[in-house]
Amino acid sequence: MEPAFKKSLIISGGLHLLVVVLLFANFNFFKSKEVLVIPMPGDLSAPLNATVVDQSQFDDMKEKNQQKKKAEEKRIKDLEKKKQQEERDKRLEEQRLKKQEQEKKQAEIAEKKAVEEKKKQAVEKEKQQKLAAEKKKKDDEKKKQQEIEKKKKEQAAKEKAAKEKAAKEKAEKAKAEQEKREREAAEEMLAEQLEEEAQARRAAKAGQILTEKQRYLAMIVAKIQQNWFVDDTMRGKECRVNIRLASNGFVTASTILGGDRALCESAMRAIQKAGNFPMSPDPDVYDALKDITTILQPELR
Repeated sequence: MEPAFKKSLIISGGLHLLVVVLLFANFNFFKSKEVLVIPMPGDLSAPLNATVVDQSQFDDMKEKNQQKKKAEEKRIKDLEKKKQQEERDKRLEEQRLKKQEQEKKQAEIAEKKAVEEKKKQAVEKEKQQKLAAEKKKKDDEKKKQQEIEKKKKEQAAKEKAAKEKAAKEKAEKAKAEQEKREREAAEEMLAEQLEEEAQARRAAKAGQILTEKQRYLAMIVAKIQQNWFVDDTMRGKECRVNIRLASNGFVTASTILGGDRALCESAMRAIQKAGNFPMSPDPDVYDALKDITTILQPELR
């Protein structure tokens, strides 16, 4: 409690107590008119003033004093209640601040712990990463060494296979060349024999074709002569013509190549009149007769 407030409270309480004592002391000694000496608040060293009052005034004064006393008591209680509330608020604020400080400290501790844990985890992670990197390096080196060994074995196997293949190919090549030379010699001998036989067949065929060509050509000319109307004015004259025939002997084209004009025109009419000529079923004979050029002379008696 504040010193000034405490001093004021003591003075006020002392004055009220003095009034109450005086009231009870003089209550039975005054009837209609009584003299009551009431000390007035102020300088205690000053002379006291007395006031004469009657009973009703005294009662009113008593009632007012009681009311004042109650009001003062209420005021004091309110002040005490306010003070208590302030003290409670102060304690609550102190508790709140203390709790806040504790929470802050706990948060700082938790944060510090989290940072330390994070650092610890980072160190552990770095350690694990380092171990993993070292393991990977060893595994890579081991794998690399295995690859080198594998490549060496594969290279040795390839070289061995290449040598074996080269030797085999050389032997096969020598054998193939030998077989080729033998085959070529045999083929050459056979070819010579076949060529000789072919030449003999061609010669025989050529003679046969020539004979057949001459025979059919004679038949063609004879048929032209059969369809050719001639007279003495044509004696000693001739006409050179080209005749193209189908495989069945049908005339596909006929052309005058030279000679007496009247004779040639007469010969063209005889060829057109004949229409079809005899033709050999032999393709080789037909090839010799399909495009023939001959000289026609009228047969006169």
